Amino acid sequence: MALPPEKVVERLRRLRRRAGIFLDFDGTLSDIAPRPELARPRPEAQRVLSALAPRYALVAVVSARPAEVVRSLLLSPDVQVFGLYGLSESAPPSPQMQPAREAAAAAARLVEGARVEDKGRSVAVHYREAADPARAAAVLSERLSAAAAATGMALIAGKMVFELAPRDVPGKGSVIERECRSRALQGCLFAGDDLADLDAFSALDRLQREGLTVAKVAVRSGETPAELIEAADAVVDGPRGLMELLARL
Repeated sequence: MALPPEKVVERLRRLRRRAGIFLDFDGTLSDIAPRPELARPRPEAQRVLSALAPRYALVAVVSARPAEVVRSLLLSPDVQVFGLYGLSESAPPSPQMQPAREAAAAAARLVEGARVEDKGRSVAVHYREAADPARAAAVLSERLSAAAAATGMALIAGKMVFELAPRDVPGKGSVIERECRSRALQGCLFAGDDLADLDAFSALDRLQREGLTVAKVAVRSGETPAELIEAADAVVDGPRGLMELLARL
């Protein structure tokens, strides 16, 4: 049974300087936009996150976006950013990136309205603007699954997007576990809205078994996967609802 938001607030506020807050970006801190480059954080996000940073041991964004892009949008220097599912910012691109880029471009040409986003160390194909999203998903899934197998890359599915990333990509859950353990945190909140965020929820389940106080928050929209909502401790309505919860922490 989902917790009411006030219970989540109570859990985390008791720990504060011994707890970390981890947040997804798209659909969580920002409303969903037709194209990734149009997404912006909620107007109150910078104020809310800047207020949280001195109260908690860590406030961080864990995103599929490149870290430098998120930093440029948030403008909150006290908020740490882990981009590209935790891939090292200094690591060179995989040798498989060029064939992955070519495969992504070829797949996108089969779907009117599809767009390729080259992130340097991964490449995504967005189909939010496709005339027939269901057909687009089927075509892209088939083509990019084959490309992943051929290039040795991993295929990550999200809201109206497929992404080819290195097979050893850490994932959001690994980032959260690493930071919680290295900092000896006693509490952790993660908020997200997409399939990739289930990995983070699983990490919180493992940390809870180790004795940490955790809160899994699903940010609900018309596109939020049912699996994420079912796995959450608490559900808020959209990025605005999340801002209201965070402001009370």
